[in-house]
Amino acid sequence: MQVHDATAHSARTWSIGRLLPRLMFLALLLDLVLRLVPLDALTFRAWEAMLRRYPNAVGPFIPNKHYHRDNSYGGVAGIGNLPALRHYHSVDFTTDAEGFHNPPALAQGNPIGMVIGDSFAVGSELPEEQSLSAQLTHRFGAYFYNAGGPQPLPLRSLRTVARRLALHHGLVIFEFLESRALQDPPAATPDGGRGAAQAFFFRAMGADWTDRLGTPLNELHASPLRALSVKLEKSVQDDTLLPNSFASFVIQERLRNGEPIVFLPAELKSPSDAGQAAKRWAAYFGWYSAELRKDGLDLVVLLVPNRSTIYAPLLAQPSDVSASRATLEEFADALENAGVPNVALLNRYVHDAGILLDQKKYLYFLDDTHWNGEGTADAADEIFKARR
Repeated sequence: MQVHDATAHSARTWSIGRLLPRLMFLALLLDLVLRLVPLDALTFRAWEAMLRRYPNAVGPFIPNKHYHRDNSYGGVAGIGNLPALRHYHSVDFTTDAEGFHNPPALAQGNPIGMVIGDSFAVGSELPEEQSLSAQLTHRFGAYFYNAGGPQPLPLRSLRTVARRLALHHGLVIFEFLESRALQDPPAATPDGGRGAAQAFFFRAMGADWTDRLGTPLNELHASPLRALSVKLEKSVQDDTLLPNSFASFVIQERLRNGEPIVFLPAELKSPSDAGQAAKRWAAYFGWYSAELRKDGLDLVVLLVPNRSTIYAPLLAQPSDVSASRATLEEFADALENAGVPNVALLNRYVHDAGILLDQKKYLYFLDDTHWNGEGTADAADEIFKARR
């Protein structure tokens, strides 16, 4: 009888009803623990490895850290799981004590301006001497600080950075990518809150505690366990063992010079009412510019086209991008009407992309959404011409 009871107890212990919840708990525990482990070993780009987890700096990246990888490649090829379309290159990413991408070798005292914006401004896939801030420094002969991050700095954070840099007079270059036109501008508050409730929360908590609470929550999604599982899934979905389902997330095309290029569907989208979007953003930039002038800083909005806006007409089977180009023109006009200085790259990029195509040179990476050194060089030239 005792043997029978022991056997029955053992069977119950290893039953699915008991085993599955325990495995789920262990997986949850492992996932939480691994979120405290650096992602460096699982990354192929600097961005994922360098985003900070704790609020120990103003900037969005882990301060005083250097990342190097010899075989980095574009995020769009990674999303689509398309090894044949990867363009490998080495990448270095160095941060300063504030948590921004500013390598000590390029840093100087007494900056005359700063660059803010998203990953384009950061220049995470570029050689560090080819970032927009580095190229502006070279052209102006004076230092531009790189304050780019996942999102453009809200006014309060920008003022904090400017104060620490002793930047009392100078330029703020706001890199604005065309795809951001699909989003609503932040509410016009120093904290960048999206609406009255969020703005009230930011102000009630204060900038320091908002950052302390928000940063770990924002970074909690970065799970090494998830990254490992995705790597495993992609390794078997190679169109040999299993079909590559990830390929449906991207659009594969070929340029008229025969070179393959891969887009994200989001690159091809435009706002349904470009005029209204432009007016809303122009009102935001008008407020932002007026606030900066109180600090002796001049705002310049840099209008950067999506990669598809430049290269879709240069495909073997060209696509219509008239809506995208109209959006950029609406934004340039709205900013002018609001009295906000801006530099539009559309015409320069259209001209140079056509000339460079036959040389198999480009303004953007073919396997990523971001501009390359040629693209930042054009942008720095246009800003310099507009401000000299």
